[in-house]
Amino acid sequence: MKQWMINIILFSLAIVAILIALLKVTPFEITGDTYIGIVVTLLSIASTLVIGYQIYNAIEFRKEINNQKRQYELVLQKSREIDKKYCEQEYQTQEGFDLISSLINYNSENDIKQAFYAMHHALLSSIETNRTDYEWIFSYLRKFIVEFDYQAFSYSPFEINGTYYITTSKKSKMPFKELVDIYLEPIKDDKNKIRANSNFYKIQLEYNRIMKLFYQRIENIVSNPMKEITDEERSKIINPS
Repeated sequence: MKQWMINIILFSLAIVAILIALLKVTPFEITGDTYIGIVVTLLSIASTLVIGYQIYNAIEFRKEINNQKRQYELVLQKSREIDKKYCEQEYQTQEGFDLISSLINYNSENDIKQAFYAMHHALLSSIETNRTDYEWIFSYLRKFIVEFDYQAFSYSPFEINGTYYITTSKKSKMPFKELVDIYLEPIKDDKNKIRANSNFYKIQLEYNRIMKLFYQRIENIVSNPMKEITDEERSKIINPS
């Protein structure tokens, strides 16, 4: 039994003793009123003890609930931390896969289109990690933009009345711009996802600048595939100001 419960019992007994001492003992007669008074007093003491015990149980129960609640919150917080760490590891893995894929396409396959797409796609995962330095990724994106030309899409665009076409596998012609637009679709989709991400602020300034240069370069290729990039354009892309 708790100390405060013992104190209550002792206090109650002390009160009873004081009341008995104050009673006129002589002559002492047990009448009906006296009997009823004693019974009422004992019942009051019993009721006090019962109520006190219930209050004690309620307090202890509330403490137990609060303790269980704190334990649950700690477990929930730990679970969230584990989930966050697991998700970050997944993003890091996907980022690494995209970066490697980009470099393989660039160095081994000479596929500038896929190299740019994979490097750009890596940003979807990068902004979900604890990465703070994006210059390495952005420098490669600028490098890829400079090396874009019509051959990245087709080796044989031809002009008809000011519009460039390519020959498809079915020996029919297809607008060169349509071919480029097909390539741009997944890049635009990734771009929208990157911009909608809550961490976009980490790369916003440089990203907007690079994508503006990218679309400008693509537009120049579509309008005149045979026109080579100038040194001024190359410098502007590699070293944006």
